[in-house]
Order: sequence, then structure tokens, then C-alpha cells
Amino acid sequence: MRTFEYRLRPTQAQEQALIKTLMASHKMYNACLEELITHYKETGKYLHLYEQDKRHGKEAHPDLPAVVVDTTLKRLHRSFTNFFRGLKEGRKVGFPRFKKAQVWNTIQFRDATNCLDKGRFKAPGLCGGRIRVIVHRPLEGRFKFARIVLRPSGWYLQCVCETPPSPLPQKDTAVGLDMGIRYLVADSNGRIIDNPKHAKKSAKKLARAQRKLAKCKKGSQRRKKARHTVARHHERIANQRKDTLHKASRYYVDGYQTIAVEDLHVANMVRNHSLAFAIADASWGMFRQYLEAKAESAGRQIIAVAPHYTSQKYSYCGEYVQKSLSVRTHVCPFCGSMADRDENAARNILQRGLQVVARTGPSLSRREGPEPSGESPSALKREAAGL
Repeated sequence: MRTFEYRLRPTQAQEQALIKTLMASHKMYNACLEELITHYKETGKYLHLYEQDKRHGKEAHPDLPAVVVDTTLKRLHRSFTNFFRGLKEGRKVGFPRFKKAQVWNTIQFRDATNCLDKGRFKAPGLCGGRIRVIVHRPLEGRFKFARIVLRPSGWYLQCVCETPPSPLPQKDTAVGLDMGIRYLVADSNGRIIDNPKHAKKSAKKLARAQRKLAKCKKGSQRRKKARHTVARHHERIANQRKDTLHKASRYYVDGYQTIAVEDLHVANMVRNHSLAFAIADASWGMFRQYLEAKAESAGRQIIAVAPHYTSQKYSYCGEYVQKSLSVRTHVCPFCGSMADRDENAARNILQRGLQVVARTGPSLSRREGPEPSGESPSALKREAAGL
């Protein structure tokens, strides 16, 4: 699945119609969620999707297209399905919540055949006409469904298509990647990708905009403008971060057949309040997600290995040297040599990844099992992985 995103240029009347539909679907979502909760309290049973769909037709929602009613209900019931599946599997999944108007920004369509026709988008039952769209690249694959998304910078059209894999020529190269804060990525070949730290660089501008927002009177037009300015700052930071991660992941997928990464649990690591901001700004989880998605389409192999002691172990002699995070150079007292801390960790990650390949054979995606007992000395504490 690939998502193709295009910029929409609606007229003022079309924008008002889109906002009206967006708010109506938001109210419907919250009302249906309340209906589900009330029905369960009264009967002790879950209200099925199709039973609830019968209650919300054209008479109940005359201002909503039928396709928006259907997709909104499916979004609600999908959240309940994920909640119950998480309970069954023992995972912590939040109960579906009522949505605020500020966070409800998507209208989804089940189908929109020939949606991009001569630079115009035809939304079924919406706006009564075609919305101008900037088609900067053609769609690929088989069209599945479309979404209209409202962001601080404007309206966007997302077309989700089912695309076939695009395998790249096979290579005999392998690389290990160590993700960190000082550098975004340090690989086993000595290449380093600097960490742009987009959020940190924009912190002053964002703080200034937030102070201005805090001084505005609630409900005033000035507060709406100030809130929009803050949202634009956040959107710009997110776009910069995605651009950096896309370019870095594309470089490694194009250049290497086997890529070994650390199996980091970022959700647990951000509990360290001293490093949470820097970890979130680096976005290790998003980088790995981009790597795996591109590798799956290109026919590359991603191996996730245990992150324990990758910085404490010397990749050449195998000896362990305990050091704090502030020490950026690995000096081995056993063999007398030294190496950069992050590059040494990347070589250890590559060695573990190649061991996994030797044990399990080639596969597009592998995750290393529990670390064998005795591999790491008990005197060493578990290191904050990847830092």
C-alpha cells in the first residue's frame, strides 16, 4: 500500500462545504460512540456495525453523504476491534475516546473512481462539483480509497493505492546502523548522518508563538490566528523530520542488501525525562518504519537485533569496557586500540545481524530472539540502547 498526497485548492464555497461535512462527521462519531457505550451498559452486549448503520441513514444525517456515514462508523468500530484485540492479546490499548473538534480533520471515502481527472477531484456527494487539485505525480497501482485531510497549511487529498513491489538489483553488501542523539545514524562503514534536531532548532520560534497564544483572550479572533501559527510551526517541524528520515532510509535501502538495526523499545526509553525530548526529536521508531516499508518493496532484508551492550563491547577483540554515555570514544585496555563509540556499536550490530542470517537463513525481515545467557557479563548494567 502506498499513499499519494496532493494539495487541494478549494474555492471559498467548497471550503465551507468541506468544513461543514467535517464538523457533521465529528458530531456523528461522538454520538455513535455514546450510543455504543449506552447500549452496552443497558444490554451487556456490543452493538454490531450493521445494526448501528441502520439507525444512521439519510433521515438521521441529511447533511452527510452516505459514504461518509459508512466510513465514519467503520472508523469507530475499528477502534473497538483494536481495543478488544489488545485485551485478548494482553497488550495495553486505550478505550475509544470522544474526539475534540480540533483533532478531527479527516473525511474518508470508500471509493472515488477517476478521482483525479484533469486536475479536478470529484468527491461523491460533496461540494456539488469538482475541487481543483495539484497533481504533481500520477497515481500508481490499483486505487483503493481516498481521504481529504485538513492541516494548518491547507487541504490535502490522500489516495491510497495497492502497488506491486519494485525489487532492486541484488547486492552482496550489508550494513549495521546505530541510531543515536549526537548523530542520527552511524553505520558500520564509518558513514555518519548528522542529527538535524529540528525541534530543538525551532524551539525559540515555537516558544515565542506559544507565549503570544497564551496572552490572547479565549474565543477571540487573535487567539485563533495565534493558535494557527503555533500549529504551522509544529507542522513545519514534522515535515522537516519526515524529509530527513525519508532521505536517510532511501540511501541505505538503495545501497545495501542486508540492514541490521537495533530492536529499540522507544516507548520505554522516553520515560527518561532527561532524554525524552532528544529521543522524540530523533524519531528512531519512524526511521525504522520507513526502512522496513522501503525494504519490503525493494526486496531488501531488515534484521532487528538485541541492543544490549552494543556500545560496551569492542567489535574487534570482543572485550567489554564499561563507560558512561558522555564517553564518545571506545578505548580498549586489552588490545590497546580505540574507535568511535557509535561506529563500534554499528559494527557490533552488523555482527549480530549476520549471525541471525547464518542461523535462520535469508528473509525480508528478521528479529533476533532472546540473547544467549553468558554473552554479556553480569557486572555490566543494561545500557540505554542506541544512545
